[in-house]
Amino acid sequence: MLVSMGMTHQTSIIVYRLTDKRIEVFSWKPQIDSVKPVMKWTAIVSGVVVFFLVFINPSFIIAAIGPVGIGIMAALMGNSKGYQSMARNQMEYEIAWRDAKKIYAYPSRSIIGLNLYWDNPETGEEMKNFVKAIFVPKNKYEDVLGYFKKNISEVPVIEGKFDVYHV
Repeated sequence: MLVSMGMTHQTSIIVYRLTDKRIEVFSWKPQIDSVKPVMKWTAIVSGVVVFFLVFINPSFIIAAIGPVGIGIMAALMGNSKGYQSMARNQMEYEIAWRDAKKIYAYPSRSIIGLNLYWDNPETGEEMKNFVKAIFVPKNKYEDVLGYFKKNISEVPVIEGKFDVYHV
């Protein structure tokens, strides 16, 4: 059951920082953070068991390879930024929101879409007519939409549903 929930109940955390010229996006999947404590405590508990087994029979010292190996892997997972970035599916990129061609407003879902040209940092290709969805808390939706309308007033605002693609 835990394995199936791990495959079907994944979440992504997306954080936006809106500056005068850019939207900075940082997203990650936090599930990998739950693996490290399990590995650490498995290494500690099995290490204690092996320690007591060595008192019974000194040849059990070879069994210490397991807890030591698990402990080393947990330490490497906790200290490697490259591994954490890869395992968390972590992404960072910036979007020049002032270059938007249209603003899509989807008030029932609290999503604002910006239609723009964008260079995908992962593939290096330019994406034309790309709609970047910005997920906004319901209580801040009108403020954020008003900010976009005020700062890029020449761009048409289209209300209604639009396709959301997460890059």
